[in-house]
Amino acid sequence: MIYTHRALVTVAGGSIGTTTLNVHDGLVQQVLIRSLTSGLTMFRANITDESSLVRRHYAFHEGEINDVGLNLPISGSTTVNITNASATDTFRVAFAVQEV
Repeated sequence: MIYTHRALVTVAGGSIGTTTLNVHDGLVQQVLIRSLTSGLTMFRANITDESSLVRRHYAFHEGEINDVGLNLPISGSTTVNITNASATDTFRVAFAVQEV
């Protein structure tokens, strides 16, 4: 079964995060972060585990990050953080995890 966390977030002060529910033993299959304000929006992102350890870091991207087939093992709640964005950007986030 694939669990997908979906969120619509608006950046405040250049950064925002969205946290998944508690997932027991899963593999991240997709991270999709899409700016809804402009195709020219530059931002950075990272994925942190429930211990605030950065598990995946994304350098500057323009408009969208679509990372597919990661097979990154996770357990517990996970946070997708968007950083270094404009103060008024809105993003759609999808974070897909396959339970194992």
